[in-house]
Amino acid sequence: IDGIDLQLTKKLLGQLCDFDTMITISQKSNPSELSSRLLEVATEREMYGDWEGALQAYEHLLDSRLRSGNIVGCSKNRAQKGLLRCLLKLGRLDSVLNQAYGMSKQDLDLKEMEFSNEILPYATEAAWRLGKWSSLDSLVNEEHDESGQDAHARYQLSLGRTMHSIHCRLPEKVILGLRDARECVMSSLSSAARDSYARSYPYLMKLHLLREVEYISSVFFSEKDRK
Repeated sequence: IDGIDLQLTKKLLGQLCDFDTMITISQKSNPSELSSRLLEVATEREMYGDWEGALQAYEHLLDSRLRSGNIVGCSKNRAQKGLLRCLLKLGRLDSVLNQAYGMSKQDLDLKEMEFSNEILPYATEAAWRLGKWSSLDSLVNEEHDESGQDAHARYQLSLGRTMHSIHCRLPEKVILGLRDARECVMSSLSSAARDSYARSYPYLMKLHLLREVEYISSVFFSEKDRK
């Protein structure tokens, strides 16, 4: 590899999703740059909606060949959340739960079948979308601190609690869950709306989804009352 532009080579390999070669070259040159480069590639792929490419980057970032190197702390946490986010976007919901369980087992401070605060929102969304109500029941009833969660994570948890309440026929808790989910969306929409409609659109879709859930739940509970 003497005499070649390593930065350009790694950039091209990242664009081609040839992460195995990128890892090999980085190990022979400057391993400390590899983690940051893979994170850059993953972020870029997500920005363009290339969820498969971003997933591959996150998978390689969590590769065992890097665990003894520089992927620690924040980088590992970002990679884990990024991998789960990509799996959700790709509709691989069973994989989300399997990966979430696996990541949680690596945390020695957690009990068996318990999730960290960072992983819990992704597992919750996967569980209700799969209709795995027993898993969702344990997830929404798990004690955790939401103070450090971002608005999207709180939205995922609130929507999960709402779907669980509908399944359990608890109309009062459905109302509370919808209220909390709307507050999470509005906190993000207020800033996005000042930027552009394109940035606002995903939040408007979330509000539309919540309105649909609210309508369906009202019909569901009114039918139950008539019976």
